[in-house]
Amino acid sequence: MTSYRLAIIADIHGILPSLQAVLSDIQSNPPDEIVVAGDFLGAPQPLEALSLLQSLGCQFILGNGEARLLRMYHGTAPSEWWTHHQFDMGRWIFNRLTTPVFDFLETVPEQLLISPPGCEPVRVVHGSPWDINKLIFPNQEPETMQRALEMIQEKTLVFAHNHLPAVVWCRSKLAVNPGSVSNNLNGDTRASYATLTWKETGWEPSIHYVPYDLNLVKKSFEQTGFLNANRQLGRAFLESIFTGENTALDYIQFAEGLAKRAGLDVKNAIPDEIWLGAEGAFPWQFDF
Repeated sequence: MTSYRLAIIADIHGILPSLQAVLSDIQSNPPDEIVVAGDFLGAPQPLEALSLLQSLGCQFILGNGEARLLRMYHGTAPSEWWTHHQFDMGRWIFNRLTTPVFDFLETVPEQLLISPPGCEPVRVVHGSPWDINKLIFPNQEPETMQRALEMIQEKTLVFAHNHLPAVVWCRSKLAVNPGSVSNNLNGDTRASYATLTWKETGWEPSIHYVPYDLNLVKKSFEQTGFLNANRQLGRAFLESIFTGENTALDYIQFAEGLAKRAGLDVKNAIPDEIWLGAEGAFPWQFDF
């Protein structure tokens, strides 16, 4: 019988301490292959995270984060990404990447078909099979999950992007979300990854949770200068890591609400005075 084991990680977002913990757990029972399902770059340590993953010979697909960075690199990003404080984080990451990194990103596909000998093929996407940015929530929107599985010929789909680990069976097909290495949004502050082990009847999925030192992440935010340079969203991202809640989205929506009540346009970007001022009024849980 063919034996094959895939380890799947996603949504690393340049967080080295949690990535190191996850990779250590993976290597305790080495898989045949490690697949990175997008959003591996980010802050505060994008180059270090990428270098570590490349040293292990991982397979990659692009996440929406890498797709945004490529838009900036190609000069097709909206002008607001270069001018407004709301997008400070993207610029901070972009300015730390090198030409070889962008050359590498140009070679990375948006989807991957993994077909080990003797095993059924596995389709790997970041968001959905039709849109790298599309979030799939199997419980809240089962019809979207069903559409995704119907769209692919393969019986097994790996998706990511929403930072919510999941194993879903739908009409004899399997969908697996490994969750996030950087910060799950299910209230669990541990990192997670997935494995797929080939059995005679198909792929057997497992979700693995890995604890790590959150204070090491806080230290990396501070020592790299990332937290000070990207004060609002950086603080929200860090709080999200410490709580397992989507504080970054909460902050964006809070600032949007302030702008709308002030009669300001938020179609393309939140005005700087609102974005910066919202930090003082936002109901933070931590004082970073």
